[in-house]
Amino acid sequence: MARFALPAVLLGALILSTSAIFVRLSEVGPLATGMYRMLLALPVFWLWMITDGQNDKAVDASPKGLPNNIRDVFLVVMAGLFYAADLAAWHISVGLTTVANSTALGNTAPVFVAIASYLLFNERITRLFFGGLVLALAGSAILMARSFAISVDSIMGDALGLLTGVFYAGYILTVARVRRRVSTAAVLAISGLTCGLVLGLSAWVVGERFVPISAVGWLWLFGLAYLCQFGGQSLVIAALAYLPASFGSVALLVQPVGTAILGWFVLAEAITIDKAIGIAAIIGGIWLARKGTRVAGND
Repeated sequence: MARFALPAVLLGALILSTSAIFVRLSEVGPLATGMYRMLLALPVFWLWMITDGQNDKAVDASPKGLPNNIRDVFLVVMAGLFYAADLAAWHISVGLTTVANSTALGNTAPVFVAIASYLLFNERITRLFFGGLVLALAGSAILMARSFAISVDSIMGDALGLLTGVFYAGYILTVARVRRRVSTAAVLAISGLTCGLVLGLSAWVVGERFVPISAVGWLWLFGLAYLCQFGGQSLVIAALAYLPASFGSVALLVQPVGTAILGWFVLAEAITIDKAIGIAAIIGGIWLARKGTRVAGND
């Protein structure tokens, strides 16, 4: 599996780049949208965990890939709490500021992951990796520059976008620690249940709309759950058993590339010279970061 970890995280990130569209089209509140993203996909994750989770061999997998001690249960639940905070902050941010602002600020997650990895886990940050991180972040900024706007009216949304990066960093770090012992299915099933319940309770407390007003509204929610959560997030989580958290977070910066390509195909938004430079910088930065990172060996 190790040899497929990088393609898996890149493909997962590209799939996740479509999530902002589903969030914007959702006919329920932002917290309720996050709840449906988790809970609608749960039956598949739990069935996967029960029937085939043991075949998803992490590096130091426990029998059947399930958490087998209090520490791992705690980490998986914490991952769900971090993800709930991440989705809540980001979904609300999308409604209070531009998609470009919330996405660009959320893309600061690799910075927080790199700092925490060094301070908490003594993970070595090479000059090559650091150069790749800076280049990829610069490319992301170039891609978002035309749509990024600073305004007093959107300051709350921008602040939540930055918090998204902090919470997602916590999620990536937690998952990367536990995925070496717990299967993809178990991580997604248990953390997804935790996340869905927290978001659902939060949506109920603030009085959000829970039921879409049309059949198409349900289509957007199922698309978010099965394309983004089941398809994209599963690939990312599977890959994190074999990639250091710091590099995995940098690889996720390929998401703006997916957004730009999607805009080209769906909205006929031209790939301008500055966008092409941004895309090249992101890809080059990921390549440099990979060169400066040691990846776990093959099974």
